Amino acid sequence: MRIRVMSQLQRSLSIELPSLVPLQLPSRMETHLWFIRPDEVKSTSLLKHYSQLLSPTEKEKVLQMRGDELKKNALLARTLVRTTIARCMTNNEVDPKALMFKKNMYGKPEVDWQNYTNCNNPPLHFNISHTDSLIACGVTVHVPVGIDVEDKERKIKHDILAFAERFYSADEVKFLSTLPDPEVQRKEFIKLWTLKEAYVKALGKGFSAAPFNTFTIQSKVGTKGEYNLCKVCFDLNLHSGIE
Repeated sequence: MRIRVMSQLQRSLSIELPSLVPLQLPSRMETHLWFIRPDEVKSTSLLKHYSQLLSPTEKEKVLQMRGDELKKNALLARTLVRTTIARCMTNNEVDPKALMFKKNMYGKPEVDWQNYTNCNNPPLHFNISHTDSLIACGVTVHVPVGIDVEDKERKIKHDILAFAERFYSADEVKFLSTLPDPEVQRKEFIKLWTLKEAYVKALGKGFSAAPFNTFTIQSKVGTKGEYNLCKVCFDLNLHSGIE
């Protein structure tokens, strides 16, 4: 599956929302990835404008966040989802403020397409993830999508192998144990965590319903940054965006 990455920075988000530029829908073999760098969105009036897009429940959740940065990131994350979905549906005049969402039995948010009976576009799937410095939203057509972003400089407080033994498969622990360089081992641990998190989010189940140790992520031989998902003879090509 191809991944197209697009930056949705302040200049593109700051246009008047009724004039949102339509987006081309992903093909069946594409994932479109949109992202924002929160530190590049500095306008207070712009943030107030974005807050008008949120539902009362979303606004309440944002206000419950502790700290201005957490509130800002939560606001931008919800704005990114609403504007991205609306721009994909602009031919049907979908207002980002009017989008309605639901959650599956595991809590994964989805667009409630039952409210758009006159919509001719195929159902879109989305998933969102964020760190302090990046908010990313993946969009697909017809197929579920999962995304996870992690700070590649993230420090692991616990012993990496001991931590991996708690959560990773035996093959993944064995792979990490063969890496003599602690820094390389840390980076590979984070890559595996990111890919495994994205996979369980794509399943729509989350960590509790799809434990990390029930499947294995393996580096694809002869490639750089490509991985295989191995679970009962099932393989899926994955790509890590972490360098």
